[in-house]
Amino acid sequence: MTDSKLNRRNFAKLTAASLVAPMAASASEQHTDLCVYGATASGIMTAVTASKDGWKVTIIESSRWLGGMTGGGLDHVDWGREEAVGGSTRPILERELGDAGYRELFQQMLAEHGVEVIYEHRLNAVRKAGTTIEAIELDHAPPDETGCPVAEPQTARALTIAAKVFVDCSYEGDLMAAAGVSCTWGRESRDEYGESLAGVRPNLWEYAIDPYRTPGDPDSGLLPLLQDVEVNPLGAADKLTMGYCFRYKFTTEGNGWPLDPPEDYDPFDYEIFRRAFAGGVNLMAQRKMRFELGEITEQRSKPYLMNTGNLVRSLLTTTVYGCNAGYPDGDWATRSAIWKFHQTHLCGLTHFLRTDPAVPDELRAIATQVRLRPGPFDQTRGWPHQLYVREARRMISDYVVTQHDMAGTKSPKDSVGLASYGVDDFPYATYAHNGGIALSGGEFSILYLPGPHNGIYRIPYSAIRPRARECTNLLVPLCVSASHIAMTSIRMEPVWMILGESAGFAASMAMKDRIPVQDVEYAELAERLRELKQRLEPS
Repeated sequence: MTDSKLNRRNFAKLTAASLVAPMAASASEQHTDLCVYGATASGIMTAVTASKDGWKVTIIESSRWLGGMTGGGLDHVDWGREEAVGGSTRPILERELGDAGYRELFQQMLAEHGVEVIYEHRLNAVRKAGTTIEAIELDHAPPDETGCPVAEPQTARALTIAAKVFVDCSYEGDLMAAAGVSCTWGRESRDEYGESLAGVRPNLWEYAIDPYRTPGDPDSGLLPLLQDVEVNPLGAADKLTMGYCFRYKFTTEGNGWPLDPPEDYDPFDYEIFRRAFAGGVNLMAQRKMRFELGEITEQRSKPYLMNTGNLVRSLLTTTVYGCNAGYPDGDWATRSAIWKFHQTHLCGLTHFLRTDPAVPDELRAIATQVRLRPGPFDQTRGWPHQLYVREARRMISDYVVTQHDMAGTKSPKDSVGLASYGVDDFPYATYAHNGGIALSGGEFSILYLPGPHNGIYRIPYSAIRPRARECTNLLVPLCVSASHIAMTSIRMEPVWMILGESAGFAASMAMKDRIPVQDVEYAELAERLRELKQRLEPS
């Protein structure tokens, strides 16, 4: 999506205002022991763990569904190194239940342990006393019929939740940011943490497609789907974010949910593809998964409409790389527009492939038949419930997990779980480059770094709790304190589930002893985790 199509607002200003201004009285106020913000798989693990210790736990979820991506499209959850996964996460994922199965299991878990879930509510403001969150104020904002978040709430300040401890298990880190905890997004430079892989990377692909509305005339403006960005020098920092997508479930059986063209469909929106087809440009190439450093190898992918994993790292895919730049720190109007754009892009592109004479026969035949598969997401007309937010904000705390942890050259002593995926990156922008079109960055795909533990490394407790001077009753097991390079590996559902369970134990201990989360005794926490067979050290 071009910048002109997004209503970019400064979410930082909004959240900063919520910290200094008193919260207006809401319609009702509820009290709980532990408030978990986000019914992701990580949030469910946090909630159930604390509930088992006898605490009253309330989950706040902005959608109508449980599990985040674990119930929202992944279907098969990647583990990374199997030997790194332990605790309660392991038996859950071993069952391979699929989207609907995981949602049902999570529902059973929460019911069994008496955890309350408040759906269709999202953060409006945070009330703090010093470094303590006293309460959060919530808007009632039901998503639309396709599961897309709405720009404006139905009822502002509909509910207030007061709690002893809060855990931010959202993909966006909104509670963390609104509580005044230091955070960032985008890519650090190579120099920031001394990471050789950090910062802006070389283009993944460059295509001989004229990028201008009038070919050869930069003054005519860029074609639709291109972003007007200046890509920084190699190794420099920026505020771009790897591409998001939906993990669609497609069928060609003819009984699925239709992909109808948008009401404002304009075939010129897909001019880059028409020019590519006319010019014989290969749009079906993507990189192979790489397990060691080396050259990118070209691979022909399946036509993207049948690539149900939506993992194609090329120009012709369900993702417009770079259209999500405003999402991590954006307000809900911005996020809603980005989310909806991904849906309308699929519909419009599919209609283009069905109808435009320049489209190759192979693609037209598939596009003509393809539908959204019935079954997993019938409540939302076949659309997955969760946009795949691969990375948004990241906390900055006393310990920052970096490439050095992944390589095994750092060994934090307060491990609360293991991560093990390689560097897994996606492009950051679709932009005009040297008279053509390029995808910026994203050449790493499951790149395991040489190290002593087969790619397995520790996530310390000091990376899932804020600095004491910023907030003393908040834990953040999802948007952990990590560099961008480390987050490309950490960002796997099993890791977040593991950290959620560990956060649940830590929250329980903090509430029991009435102490800041920073003062939780690590030796006692580690003992409890080992009793649960959580794996804390690489073997």
